[in-house]
Amino acid sequence: MTDAASRFASAPEAIVCHEPPSQAVSDIARTLAIPCVAVDQLAADASGLCLHWQSGQLALGRFFGKEKPVAVDFVAALSQRRQGPELLWKAVAGGASFKPAVVDATAGFGRDTSVLLGRGSVVSMIESHPVVVALLGDALRRLREDPRFTAVAQAVALYPARAEDFLGSLAAQGKAQVIYLDPMFAASGKSALAKKDMQLFQQLMGHGGDGSELLATALECAEYRVVVKRALKAAPLAGPEPGFAIKGKAVRFDVYPLKSLKYLP
Repeated sequence: MTDAASRFASAPEAIVCHEPPSQAVSDIARTLAIPCVAVDQLAADASGLCLHWQSGQLALGRFFGKEKPVAVDFVAALSQRRQGPELLWKAVAGGASFKPAVVDATAGFGRDTSVLLGRGSVVSMIESHPVVVALLGDALRRLREDPRFTAVAQAVALYPARAEDFLGSLAAQGKAQVIYLDPMFAASGKSALAKKDMQLFQQLMGHGGDGSELLATALECAEYRVVVKRALKAAPLAGPEPGFAIKGKAVRFDVYPLKSLKYLP
């Protein structure tokens, strides 16, 4: 396990290869300091988290888990006719017709990035966990290889970094018109977007702090607004109160306006 991965709750013990590994997969294994193991080489009592390499994609799962391993799949998400929750886009773009440049500062499995890309925004993903970075990078590879999504693939970038340390750099480049946060915390034991397949993600990541440092940094770096995804009944992040909230049945988006979106060129 790498020093970076050791900061988090858990880490995969191996990449289980259901087919010969690509050079990229071999490179990921070296980066994470874990072995590539063929299925027939697994011990019968193998347990815990692992990565699976199968059907040309990387996925997070367990060695002999009953649940399907979870892969990041931008191609599948962008192929859907309905491009994601209206509430997220309303919170980010305010109902305007323009497409703001958004930083998804807690990229995770990239679900909200898929929504923002589907709406036409340029998106910068920040992710600090090296295993999640590997999953996102593999998904971006598949997106770039699909000729249907050439333009979309050019509109998204991945930055392996701690958001609090890297947001200033993106802001200096004009890429942080809106900063979007979906933090995880110990208080609720789950993230605002938790689903059954996110249990694997939570086992990998653990639960973060109260998000106050991240919010403070985002408010310093965003040009127009910061949007925070929260469980519907959860308290706002520690710090200044949001200007307003957009509520759904299970989640809400706290919006911290800094400058009117109508001035966006």
